[in-house]
Order: sequence, then C-alpha cells, then structure tokens
Amino acid sequence: MSKPPSQYFAITALVPVLLLSQLQQDTQQQTTTGKQLNEQGILAVSWVQQSGEYRALAYQAYNIAKFTFDTAKSKKISRPAVIVDIDETVLDNSPYQAGLLDSDNGFELSTWNQWIKVEKAKAVPGAVEFVNYVNKNGGKVFFISNRDEKSIKTSKNNDLEIATINNLKAVGFTGVNEQTVLLKGEFTKKIDGKENTSKQWRVDAVKNGSADGKKYTIVSLIGDTLNDFDEAVGKNNPQRRDHVDSNRNSYGMLSITDKGVVKPAYIAIPNPMYGNWETGLYNPKVFNKQNPFEMTAQEKNQQRRESLNRWSVK
Repeated sequence: MSKPPSQYFAITALVPVLLLSQLQQDTQQQTTTGKQLNEQGILAVSWVQQSGEYRALAYQAYNIAKFTFDTAKSKKISRPAVIVDIDETVLDNSPYQAGLLDSDNGFELSTWNQWIKVEKAKAVPGAVEFVNYVNKNGGKVFFISNRDEKSIKTSKNNDLEIATINNLKAVGFTGVNEQTVLLKGEFTKKIDGKENTSKQWRVDAVKNGSADGKKYTIVSLIGDTLNDFDEAVGKNNPQRRDHVDSNRNSYGMLSITDKGVVKPAYIAIPNPMYGNWETGLYNPKVFNKQNPFEMTAQEKNQQRRESLNRWSVK
C-alpha cells in the first residue's frame, strides 16, 4: 500500500477545526433576536384582535360579573363595589403589542406612556355594558390600575391620569373621574422606609372610605392577571397554578360567611399577549441574572421552549 501524501494529513487535521468553526457560525446564526422573540407573539395578538373566541370569553366573563353583582344586590349587601383593572380588562391595548412585533423593542415605559397619551385604546367586549349596569343599579365601579399618574415624576401635571380618564369616557364608560380611577402612586404606604405602591392599598381605600368618602363592600375583582386578585400569588407558574387550585371556589363565585363576611368573586379576562404568567416562565438565576427583565432574548427563548410539555410524532 502506498503512503498517503502529506497533503492528506494536513487536510485531515483541518477537518475538526473547520467543523468547530461551522458549529460556531451556526450557533451565532441561531441566536434569537428581540424581533424574533416578539414574532412569537403574533398569534396571541391576532387571536385577541381577530377571533370570535376571545370576544366570547370576554362576554362570558362580564356575564358572570353581572350575575355576581345581581347576587350581591339580592343579598342586600350594603354599598356593593366592583374593582376592575384597566389594561386588557376594560381597555384593549393590542395595537401597542402589535406595534412591537416587527421591531427589536420590548415593552418600554416611554413608548407605553406615548400610547396612553394618544387615547386610542378601545373597550374590551362586554366591559362598557357591565360597568354602566353596575353604576346605574346601585353599585359603584372603581378602576384600579398600575398605570402611572404622570409621565414625568417631577411634574405636577397628571397627564397619564387625564389621558386615561379621557380614553375611558370616550369609549362609553360612566362614573369615570379622579375618585374612581386610582392609578399607581395613589394611597401608597411606607414599608421599611420605602414607598410601596401595591394595588392592595387602593383596594383598602375603597373599603375604608378614603377613595371617595364612603365605605364599600367589594363584591368582585376583575382583571387579566392573577395579581389583580391577590398579589401574593407567587412569582413562578407552579406557585401561581397552586394558588389558583387552592382558591378555585373564588373564581366566578361570590361567597358570604355565616358571620356576613363577603369574599369577592375573582373574574378573569383572557390575555395571552403578556403578563405575570410570562415572567413566571423564566428562571433568571440559571443565567446569573436577578430578574427576567435582565435576560436576553436568547435566554428567554431557551426557557420558553424548555417549559413546553411535548409529544413528538414518530
């Protein structure tokens, strides 16, 4: 057998190097960009904007809310109040979400505040009819949202609150004013020397009379995230699912104890576009990050895929 030429050994030695180089190039090409991550949400946004099923679930939720309110009235509950979140609960902000799809940009407070100030959000199906029914029939609706009151912290102009009130009025909601629209920064508490802006303090303000001078009994909480019902639901999704299971009888059901204590019904509005359920997917500590907002698009994409319960076709 003749001896292979020296060029053969040179080429053979280069093969692992070439393969490694190609692998590195492929890995770089597979890196997820912010735009690609955003594009994963196109079906969710489209479902909200185009499907009959989304509208059906929204109407269903508000029909249950109306039944709950009527039940409270039949039980002679004094001053029944309903708490509604704003975004994706009574106002549809899907155009803002759609605007992110073809960009590398995620949610940013600056662009979000711009969207609020154009006052273009439409009403979630069923929301206007329900809110106006409550306000017309002896109840009162309070809008409690984590929208900021103003876009510039040092400003005295509550431009975001004004825009929010204008938007709510424009789509037909009644009973909308500075006393019923309670945004982030109102009724805060100092805890460990820091200002705490939890929604709970605004809910308490409705109950204790601080909101408008009258004390109310809250008969339902309506929102698109579990945090609208209880801010102690947990951060990761297993904790959040367990919390739902433990409180299953609260969903869509008003309860009154033998001692007359009212536990409000939790009524959920569907929102597949964003929310605490998404951040609940992530474990930032795997990447030595403190919170999900520090994670890269590639890291989020990886954990989104790892969270799936898959069955593979053979």
